[in-house]
Amino acid sequence: MDFNKMFDQECEENYWDIVNFVSSYLMGTNKEYKDSAYKCSDIIDKYPNLKKVLEDDTPVALTKKEVSGLIEYITSSSDRNTLEKKQLVCAGCRSAYFLLKKMGLLKEQNDGD
Repeated sequence: MDFNKMFDQECEENYWDIVNFVSSYLMGTNKEYKDSAYKCSDIIDKYPNLKKVLEDDTPVALTKKEVSGLIEYITSSSDRNTLEKKQLVCAGCRSAYFLLKKMGLLKEQNDGD
């Protein structure tokens, strides 16, 4: 198997594990992420029509208050997604390092060399 196929397969197999790990990690360690997640949940609870739109993909008419809630939800969700992306990039770099090491493509180096 060539390098690209091996790399793609490894990434595909680990994708959801990494995404779930990052999300769980951030919920436990990052106050901003946790607050944002709870805020989105509270908005959905407060405006049932938003749940129909966001989770059930059902088109419904929204009041001005619901539209304001939707804007708040999208902003908060975007902030949370940005934090996830930062952590996913770091996780991806770590995964790539260990994959390259596993494939024997990295040379061990001492600090003094």
